[in-house]
Amino acid sequence: MDLPFDVVPAPGRPPLRFEVAGSRLLAIRQGDDPVVLGRIDDGHYGVDYVRTGRYRSPVPPLRAAHAAGLAADGGETWWARWAHHFRSELSDSAYGPLHAGRWLLSSRVPRLRRGWRWELYAADEGYVDYEGDRPLLPLRTPVGPGDGRVKAYRKQARDGSLPPVLIWWVSCLCGYVVLDGHDRLAAALAEDREPPWLELTRVDPIKAAAVTRMVVDRYLEREAIIRRSPGTAPALTVLGQRFGADLREAEHDEARTRAWPLAGGTVAWTRAAEECAPGWLTSLG
Repeated sequence: MDLPFDVVPAPGRPPLRFEVAGSRLLAIRQGDDPVVLGRIDDGHYGVDYVRTGRYRSPVPPLRAAHAAGLAADGGETWWARWAHHFRSELSDSAYGPLHAGRWLLSSRVPRLRRGWRWELYAADEGYVDYEGDRPLLPLRTPVGPGDGRVKAYRKQARDGSLPPVLIWWVSCLCGYVVLDGHDRLAAALAEDREPPWLELTRVDPIKAAAVTRMVVDRYLEREAIIRRSPGTAPALTVLGQRFGADLREAEHDEARTRAWPLAGGTVAWTRAAEECAPGWLTSLG
C-alpha cells in the first residue's frame, strides 16, 4: 500500500530536521532541542552518535478506542486507514519532519540490518555502520518488555492487531529512524515478531519520472520480442506482473534527505554535545 502526498511550500525549517556543521558533524534537532548528535567517522563508513533524551513523537499517543476503529478491517483497508491517520497527524504536527515536496507513506517491508533487534537495546551512545543492510535508529531509548504500555502492546503483537511502527528513510544515515511507535517496536521485539511498518520517504518526482519512462520503454521492448515467439500468453503474464512491480518501485525513488546549516557551526555543535552528553566526545578520542 502506497500513499503519496504533496506538502505545500512553507517558510522556514521543519520542526524535526537534520543540521550539519563543518564536514563531519550532524545533528537531528526538534525545535531548538538536539535529539541526536553525530560525528562522521573518517576512517570507516559510519557515524558515531548519541541520543539526548529530548525527542518527542510528532504523533499524539494512540487511544485504544481510536486504534480499534482503525484496525476494524484487514488487508489494504487496514493499511490505508493507518496511512491516512499518520499523514493527517504529521501534516498538523508541530514536531514532525515534513517540508515542501512530495512524500510517500508505504507499507513495504524495510531492508534492515541483520541483528537490528539487539542494536535497539544498546545504550544511548552507539555507532551507525552504513555498510550492508540498512540500520534502524530509534530517536528515544526503547523501554523494556516489563513497561506497562509495552505489556499492552505485546498482546496486540500476539493477536496481529499491533498498530504500525512509523519509520523515516534518511539518506545521510543510509537507513531509517523511528518517528513513532517505540513502545510498539519494543513489544514486537519482546514477542520475537516483525512489527508492521509504515515508511515515510521524500521522493524525487523528476528521478521517478525518468525511471518510469525507462521501465515503460524496457517493457515495450521485451513485449515486442515475446510476441514474435510461439506460446506468448504465459510469458506476457509474467512480464506484466514484473512491469507492475517495477512501476511501483519507481514511485519509491528516494530523494536525498535535506539538511540545513547548524547555527553557530562547529562551536555550537561542540557546546551542545558537552551539555547534552558530558564525556561523550572524550570517549570518542
